[in-house]
Amino acid sequence: MLSFDGSGQGWAIICKGSEMAKSKGETILTCFGDYELWKSNANENGVICAINDHLHELYSPHHCNHLILPGATGTIPEKIVCAECGQAMEKFIMYRCCTE
Repeated sequence: MLSFDGSGQGWAIICKGSEMAKSKGETILTCFGDYELWKSNANENGVICAINDHLHELYSPHHCNHLILPGATGTIPEKIVCAECGQAMEKFIMYRCCTE
């Protein structure tokens, strides 16, 4: 994974077999801090499912995520879904100059 949402603020991905939970770094840390709130769900449905359920509770309905795809990667997918809410993202062309 090259980028979660282009924010540069960090991200986390947790997997067990084919199950996966992913989120921004700050959000996943909040989720782990709230473990007491979702541990019974983890015992019943598994850790990854419980993490995903709690992450969905933490997501704000008002958010603005962006994803930057380098042009040199080949074709750009027609549809990309938001990592936070799962809705289709709008497609824009962006140019940038980053000097470090």
